[in-house]
Amino acid sequence: MSTPNWPRHLEPRFLRAVAAEWRRFNHHQLKDGLKQPLFELIDSTEQLGRWTLGTRTISLSRRLVHQQPWGVVVEVLRHEIAHQYAHEVLGAVDETAHGPAFRQVCARLGVDATAAGLPTPSAEDAKVHRRVEKLLALAGSDNRHEAEAAMTEARRLLLVHNLQAPPSNYTWRHLGKPTGRVSPWRRQLAALLIQHFFVEGLWIQVFDVGVDAWRTVLEVCGTSGNVEMAAWVHDWLVDTAERLWRNERTLLRTAGPTQRAHFFSGVVRGFQERLHQGAKRSEAEGLVWVGDPKARAYLGDRHGPTHRVRYTVKSGDAAWSAGLAHGRELVLHKPVTGSTGGTGRLLRG
Repeated sequence: MSTPNWPRHLEPRFLRAVAAEWRRFNHHQLKDGLKQPLFELIDSTEQLGRWTLGTRTISLSRRLVHQQPWGVVVEVLRHEIAHQYAHEVLGAVDETAHGPAFRQVCARLGVDATAAGLPTPSAEDAKVHRRVEKLLALAGSDNRHEAEAAMTEARRLLLVHNLQAPPSNYTWRHLGKPTGRVSPWRRQLAALLIQHFFVEGLWIQVFDVGVDAWRTVLEVCGTSGNVEMAAWVHDWLVDTAERLWRNERTLLRTAGPTQRAHFFSGVVRGFQERLHQGAKRSEAEGLVWVGDPKARAYLGDRHGPTHRVRYTVKSGDAAWSAGLAHGRELVLHKPVTGSTGGTGRLLRG
């Protein structure tokens, strides 16, 4: 993730990373179909990115790269790569900037072609997620039975909606802070979101200009409403585990980073068990979620071929057992915010 307002003397370092991202995208998604262009930073306040055919240059706004995270920079870069491909491979030099050839490339590569930012939830998505928010607000009740019933109904409503509604408005979001090494409990959390909250996910590389290094972050993809819900569940569970850990560590003889990681792993595992129980009840009603092939295809379009990595989670110590007990008692709840829409992002190119 780029740090807002980092020093300008680091710009060459940043442009090297942009070029590396361009090469990765060209290799995996375009089969090395493009010739590498020049890259530059410009002081434009009107455009975030620009492809110039005459000089074969992709320009990125300093305002963009100094103030936005790496994921947003990459989206603008991909938008300009689509322009480059439309011109140099498809020969669409006589079309308008966002003409048919450009839109065709964007559809193929999972790139935003609207120049109007991330998709917003459909009217039906927004309606359903407002109902879900109200149910999750009830799940914060001090009455345990009422809280559990509200959480169960909220998840059932989401399941029914995703089984019945035609998927649309696919988008993405990065969850959590980029890190050098992904803890097993974070991988558990990613698996939980993918299995129970109707998104697909992938660990990807983002560039940290401050330390001149690539970090790893979780990207989830799906419909706008599902991505927003998954993002909220992710942050809620991390914050809840941290709060529980602050209370629990005084009861443990040792409370270092290893014990904290084991405790978090237990919390995620315990909450996952609760969600499994709810999924089994839904299956008994004939409501079975088998995934969204279009979301998986969208993820593949964005990142090319992927592979699975197997990992092990240590369990059984006191910290893990304490976390497991807490996780089994968690009730997902959320205050009513009155808004389910994601934040738009303007892309001009």
